[in-house]
Amino acid sequence: MSFNRNRVESIGGGEALPLQYSGWASTAIAADYFVGVGQPVGLMYGYVTDFESGNGKGFYDADDFSGYVNGQWVLKQGVVSDRGITGFSAAGQQVTPGTIRLKDINNDGVVDANDRQVIGNANPKFTGGLNQQFNYKSFDASIFLNFVYGNDVYNANKIELTSYLPNSQLSNGLGIMKDRYRQIDENGVLITDLETTRRVNQNASIWSPTRTLFPHSWAIEDGSFLRINNLTVGYTLPKSISGYAKLSQARFYVTVNNLYTFTKYTGYDPEVNTRRSSPLTPGVDYAAYPRSRAFLAGLNLTF
Repeated sequence: MSFNRNRVESIGGGEALPLQYSGWASTAIAADYFVGVGQPVGLMYGYVTDFESGNGKGFYDADDFSGYVNGQWVLKQGVVSDRGITGFSAAGQQVTPGTIRLKDINNDGVVDANDRQVIGNANPKFTGGLNQQFNYKSFDASIFLNFVYGNDVYNANKIELTSYLPNSQLSNGLGIMKDRYRQIDENGVLITDLETTRRVNQNASIWSPTRTLFPHSWAIEDGSFLRINNLTVGYTLPKSISGYAKLSQARFYVTVNNLYTFTKYTGYDPEVNTRRSSPLTPGVDYAAYPRSRAFLAGLNLTF
């Protein structure tokens, strides 16, 4: 087991570097990493997804609106809008029922860039491994485990695959989006009244696709895992049998690599770091190729 701690002692003046871009979506994503004096490298930075206000599901619903007036949904008095972040501002529109809801951290009545904060830490509390061998009569086995505990993974795939991006084939790419909040009714007509949006979306569990890409805490996941990295089981024939073939030993074995990973991470693999061009933005999972599982069988012959 090993422990590793890092801390920024100085940046040559000032208390923090300009916010860093991991660059997983080129220039489309906002700056998403913070580097400050006295803090570790690897702090993820962004908005906090609001699962406390309203319905507790992370999006605005019908109860947050007073109605639909002149082609616009109107929020009730006191309900904070995040229109400038979620892609509505450029279109001159207001948020709608089903828009993702972000926290107003500084309580100034609007969600903007000032409401960003540290939302994750890529540094694990500890890492380790175990290599153990077993023997029983003619059987042998070996197992290698490795583990990481206490780190966060920035699952950028979740952000992109729950967004609506023009000319992109990745919109609504995650299976969870089948339960998204819908803007049209059963007949394909745009919903413009509270009663209909309540009825159509009574079982909705996630927001409508966002119209822009931005880092938020829903995409920051616990990356802790325990991996069965290698398992080998072997059997050595008795010499009374192997001797018939003039062998001093004959051993059969089966090996499985990457047998199973115990983790709560929802991506393909928690052991991921795809943005390696800069050490200041670790722990990003974006379009990482899944680790393969390999099965091997062999025979060791000793003459």
